[in-house]
Amino acid sequence: MSYNIDTFKVKKLENLSIPFADLMANEYCNRTNEDDGSITLCYGEACEVKGYLVGDMVNVKSIDWSGEGSGNDMHDTLEPALKNSIGEFVASCVWEGGDSINQLVVNDGNVAWNDIDI
Repeated sequence: MSYNIDTFKVKKLENLSIPFADLMANEYCNRTNEDDGSITLCYGEACEVKGYLVGDMVNVKSIDWSGEGSGNDMHDTLEPALKNSIGEFVASCVWEGGDSINQLVVNDGNVAWNDIDI
């Protein structure tokens, strides 16, 4: 069993594109088409990726990732998808109960987790 993410804050999101198939690999993913032409991909309680589908890539406009199931979905869905991404993404994560606080840093598919102190 994985810890959940209590707080997730995006620090940087620049030109991030993630393969649509990688984001849809989670069998529990729900896709919603929005009125403005964007899509929302939802996983679990409060995990979602919003963006625009362009070819086989999702041009990401926002990512929220917390709540029940967020730890498993992070490691099983989002992190592997980010390994095939293009662009930059940085987010701070406070894991359940504050047991650990780290930063997820992505640059053109290179994914790193860095422990941080507050």
